[in-house]
Amino acid sequence: MYFELGRPEPPRRRTGVAGFFTRRIGDELNVLLMPATTGWQLPGGDAQSDEFMHEAYVREIAEKTGLSPAAPEEILVVDHVPRGVTEAEGLDVVFKGADVIPYTTDPATTAYRWATLRETDALCLGPERDRIHSAHEAWLTGRTAYLIWGEAVTGRHP
Repeated sequence: MYFELGRPEPPRRRTGVAGFFTRRIGDELNVLLMPATTGWQLPGGDAQSDEFMHEAYVREIAEKTGLSPAAPEEILVVDHVPRGVTEAEGLDVVFKGADVIPYTTDPATTAYRWATLRETDALCLGPERDRIHSAHEAWLTGRTAYLIWGEAVTGRHP
């Protein structure tokens, strides 16, 4: 359609989806993390071409955890990832995860782990760590966080 109107092709954009799953273990809130090539991250992945975000979320969580989550109902974080950080500019959307993840920490039977928010500081790289903390804050306050590469937009200068 863009070519028919004489316009350049629209920019390529990647859409990432992740789930913020929590459990209380002992007295501490824990977050579900998945192994990644650069440390640990929230479970999820990228949407495919022409795939709605909620469909990508259900597919990616099922692929990564082996479970069948319900479609998400709440967005906690929208993080704009500039071009150059990844191969294409993108949006990473963190959804509030439903309670579908089994309570286990046995690495022999699972490809994920539970970590306290404090532990995520050492396990996750800066932008992912910041997304996790922003998702937690949004979960507590009910206000979606808008970030640029992990940093709150309100803290940025024009």
